[in-house]
Amino acid sequence: MSGVDLILKLVGLGILVTVSYSVLERLDRKEWGQLIALAGIAVGFLLVLREVSQLFQSVRTMFNL
Repeated sequence: MSGVDLILKLVGLGILVTVSYSVLERLDRKEWGQLIALAGIAVGFLLVLREVSQLFQSVRTMFNL
């Protein structure tokens, strides 16, 4: 996945979470909104974690570790 792809996925995820949170907050479902926000953070973290893992693998390969 290229850097631009990752950024666009994270931006899309952020917009989706923000809109969902706002809608649920207006419907007086703050607990669900917080759950959606937490799930969005977890998904974003997993997307970034995969890229960091590939970075470390590249560094290991480059330095023969």
